[in-house]
Amino acid sequence: TADQGAAGYWGRLCPVTFEHHGRTVTHQGLVALSGPMRRALRQTRAAELRALYQELREVQAKIGQPRFRTIQCVQRRTHTVLKCSCVGRLVRATVVQDDQGCIRLDWQIDRDALHTAMRPDGRYLLVTNEPSLSAQRMFELYRAKDGVEKRFRLTKSDLRVSPIYVHKDTRIEGLLLVNMLALLAYSLLERQVRQAGWQITTRQIIARLTSLDVIETWCWDGSVTYRIVPVDAEQAGLLDVLAHLLAELRHPHPADLQLSSGTCLPLALPPPRLPAVRAGPVGAAEARSAGKGELCREHKTEADTRPEDTAHHLGITLSLIVRSVSCRSSPSRR
Repeated sequence: TADQGAAGYWGRLCPVTFEHHGRTVTHQGLVALSGPMRRALRQTRAAELRALYQELREVQAKIGQPRFRTIQCVQRRTHTVLKCSCVGRLVRATVVQDDQGCIRLDWQIDRDALHTAMRPDGRYLLVTNEPSLSAQRMFELYRAKDGVEKRFRLTKSDLRVSPIYVHKDTRIEGLLLVNMLALLAYSLLERQVRQAGWQITTRQIIARLTSLDVIETWCWDGSVTYRIVPVDAEQAGLLDVLAHLLAELRHPHPADLQLSSGTCLPLALPPPRLPAVRAGPVGAAEARSAGKGELCREHKTEADTRPEDTAHHLGITLSLIVRSVSCRSSPSRR
């Protein structure tokens, strides 16, 4: 990287050979040296050595007291202290007794063992089966894995993919497919918002739009009216931004495939037909007519989960998916 040495990263390409059941394959590897990781490991090792030194000094101070009057007792206690320490193998401790019968405990760093332990600090190996990747690109993809892992963590928290109450393989596959589609919509919405300069997550967007209510009015002539309850300034601004961002995600349908005879292939899943929609504010006249129950049937939708609406919006566009996430619930007649 640009910041090399102790503050950055170094790397060197190398071939990596794997053998399995008599077969041999060679991939491209990258030996990376992380300056921050190396510094953190060495600081941790130094702290553990200081703690070990303190324990050895305590053993040294107890020589001559009960259970520390013979050289065998001191050796056993010293061996226990070194064995229980993570850096005990890096220290050489000796217990000797002079001609006057005094027991002395000495210790020192094993420099060869310390040098061997320090060599791999901060180093790790990355391997890819794509030979066209450069060292820089391999490192960038590796550093981006944290974002991917956090995305899949959403399936267990916000999307609640577990526990699974279905048992057949086909149903489990269908459930996972729906969750992956929901994760895609969740991630695309957050990406579009952040690219527009809004430092906000999808979870925060849903939380701010939770209080929204949408009234669906189904009239006898087949038309449908969507009316939204009054919103505050923050919600209105957020909805306006989301409308522009989601419009950028719409792509035209590809041209119909044709056979050699010129006949168009039918779509496996034809797009759903949307009913005619009339949008308008909530007015006193409409409220009176709705109250009589003669011309319209109204359904009030709150921010909750409605599976049938989710499946319907998934078949239309991503914008309707997000709309169903923020404003959907089980219908209730009034």
